[in-house]
This record gives sequence, structure tokens and C-alpha cells, in this order.
Amino acid sequence: MLARLTFIAALAFAPMATAQDAAPPATAEQVAAARAEADRIIATAQAGDLFVNITGNAHPMVRHKASGLICIFNDAPEVNRISIYPGPRGDDVSCSTKDEPTGAETTVYATRYDPMPTEQEALTYSVRAVKQRFPSARLYEGDLILASTDTVTPIGSAMVIDTNHGTMFTLVIVEHQGPWAYKLRATGPIDQAEAINTSAGLGFTTMLMMKVLPPFSGE
Repeated sequence: MLARLTFIAALAFAPMATAQDAAPPATAEQVAAARAEADRIIATAQAGDLFVNITGNAHPMVRHKASGLICIFNDAPEVNRISIYPGPRGDDVSCSTKDEPTGAETTVYATRYDPMPTEQEALTYSVRAVKQRFPSARLYEGDLILASTDTVTPIGSAMVIDTNHGTMFTLVIVEHQGPWAYKLRATGPIDQAEAINTSAGLGFTTMLMMKVLPPFSGE
């Protein structure tokens, strides 16, 4: 069942504000370490022409210049990466990280298509790709929670897959804005499905709202 959570911009940032209130402000050393990690991620991908380091707290953060995609990385240097896919350079990119509390690996994508498929077509293609890789994939029977605003109304699908690491929950969320298709894919232990779904759904919508606001927009 799809459960859609509608919220306004102020509420979208509430989880972030709450977390910041609960934890002490990042020290200068923590910010410097996070900026260094963001620089490393950009350099490893040889993506300095495509991404800019916008880190301002203890989490490495980069922005894809063309699409505005914002990537926030966790303390997972073995997973943190930028990927640049074949085609016109910079028209198909992604960022990956891992959330240690839930064990979920998350990748966010920005792709410029020509022609642009519908959101449903893009979601159907992504679900089909999961099923091709994991033939045992079946529909997740719990609630699928997606967060919406007046300007961000993503669609998504969740499945259960069997892997070498056990039974996993995997989520795909899609939103198209202008010439860009944005997608999130999150996969983690099935017993963390609800937490992964809630965190990914809120995070994806919040990111799409953040990307047009200074200083995240570069203005």
C-alpha cells in the first residue's frame, strides 16, 4: 500500500534541524575532515568538472553542477563514490553511500534523457532491472511511504530480494524535473525496511527541495 506523506518546506527540514539540535555543532576539525572526504570522492571519480564541494558540516556534501543533484555522504569511505556513466559527459551520474544504523546502501541518480520518458516508464524500467538481476524479487507487502510537497511528487516501488547477504528490502523512487530525471535506489536488511523507507523517502524529497535554495544552489 502506498502511503503518501505531504509536507511543506519548513517541515521537510525539521528532521535535519532536530538532528542538529540533538548533536553538538560540528567542530572546525570535523568540517575540515568532511570537506577533505568530499574532495577525495570528487578526485577519485575525476569529476572536478562536474561536481563542486559544498560541505558545510560534518557530512561530506557535493553538488552536480548541471542538474543540481545534492549528494550527502555518510561515514562510509569504502562505499562513498561518484559514478559517471557512458554518454555525453555529465548527463548520467550518481552518488552512493551507506547508512550504518540501518545497513542500507543508497544511490541517487541524475540523468538527462533525450527524449525524456515518463516517470512511470522510468520506474518500470528500474523495477524490471531489479527483477532481471534478482529473479526472486517480489513486491514488498508493507506500506510504501513517499514524501510530497506542492512541487515534488515522486513515485516509487519497493521489493524484497534474496541475496548472498540474506533477504533484503530494496526501494526505487523517481521524480522528473525539467530536463532531468532523478532517482533513488536504497537496499538494506529486510528487518530495517520501515526505517530505510522513511529515511530514503524523506531524504529524497528534501534533497530535491534543497537543490534550488541558496546556498545549495550555488547562489
